[in-house]
This record gives sequence, C-alpha cells and structure tokens, in this order.
Amino acid sequence: MYIAKVIGKVVSTLKHPAYLDRKMLLVQPITPENIPTGRCTIAVDYVGAGDGDTVIISAGPGTATEVFGFPRAPIRELVVGIVDHTDLVS
Repeated sequence: MYIAKVIGKVVSTLKHPAYLDRKMLLVQPITPENIPTGRCTIAVDYVGAGDGDTVIISAGPGTATEVFGFPRAPIRELVVGIVDHTDLVS
C-alpha cells in the first residue's frame, strides 16, 4: 500500500467486466510530506475519489480478485481509501 494524489481520469470506450461501473484514475505516488515521487499509474477507484484527492492505493496481489470477485481480474492497483488528513511525527 502507498499514498498517492489523483491527478486525472482515464476514459475508455471498452472495458473489461472488472472495470464496469468503476472509474479509472491517474494517480501520482507521493511522500508523507505530499511531494510527488515515482511514476504515475492507473488505479481502479472503489471509494469515489476525485481529482486532487489524496488516496490510499493497494497494489498487493489478489486484492482486486477479492474485492471484485473475478478469478483473474486484470487490475494491478486499486483505490481503497481517501485520506482526510495526515500528521507527521518526528
């Protein structure tokens, strides 16, 4: 799992059944200090996130299969939470 910032939506005219009724979002991994890091990726939204939201991404194997119930869901990353605020403790 990691945190990321939603920077846009991905639009497609054809979708795998695992994506039906779900948004696909372009997300940028960020540090706890809100600094962009790493490459942008596409994540399937499961919680109703929108542009500019800070989200929790689950990228573990089998997560999408458990959530969507597809035996072989072609989903690598999944939005599983929206971050309200963060507190950094030194």
